[in-house]
Amino acid sequence: MVFQGGVSYGALGMTHHSCQDFAAMSALTGMRVYNPSDRFQTAKLVEALLEDKKPAYIRVSRSATQDIYDENMEFTLDKANVLGKGNDVLLVACGEMVPYAKEAMETLNERGISTGLIDMYCIKPFDVDTLVELAKDVKLVVSIEEHAPQGGLGSAVAQALSSNCPKRLVEKNLPDEHLIPGENTEMFAYYGLDAKGIVKTVEESL
Repeated sequence: MVFQGGVSYGALGMTHHSCQDFAAMSALTGMRVYNPSDRFQTAKLVEALLEDKKPAYIRVSRSATQDIYDENMEFTLDKANVLGKGNDVLLVACGEMVPYAKEAMETLNERGISTGLIDMYCIKPFDVDTLVELAKDVKLVVSIEEHAPQGGLGSAVAQALSSNCPKRLVEKNLPDEHLIPGENTEMFAYYGLDAKGIVKTVEESL
């Protein structure tokens, strides 16, 4: 488990950013990769993983995060959580991006753009079935992750869609470059990963 994934230590600059961990860990044979979105999901995930002996990597944030669930949440290991269904757009997010994606979904629905959201906390193994089921009838899929462009959530979504349900995909992630220093919330806004940035991307892409 890593406690400073992504840009949790954003203000300390690129030496403290961890934006390639999904790719690096997913490349290891037999390694499972998870990025839970809040404390309740993290607790359920850890409880489930303690029941087996297979290796797993969990990224959690150093920063306080908004609760998405509660202690009575339904949880199935390696099964993504569906937080909303829509006919126009499907957002697919993980980790700290889920609260921003949820806010963006609510804003888009209010503006008449029917939008759904998957909390894809399981990067590997990837829940292809849930993605395909919700993506098959939408016009646009948008992946949102606190990770570099290569080898993360967006790559997994692209691979799953291309093989099972070809759709237009827009990947929102951190750029493949040395990132600016700043608090993580400032960095999310700067790189368009906050709710405002997600809404703007969806409206421009449609």
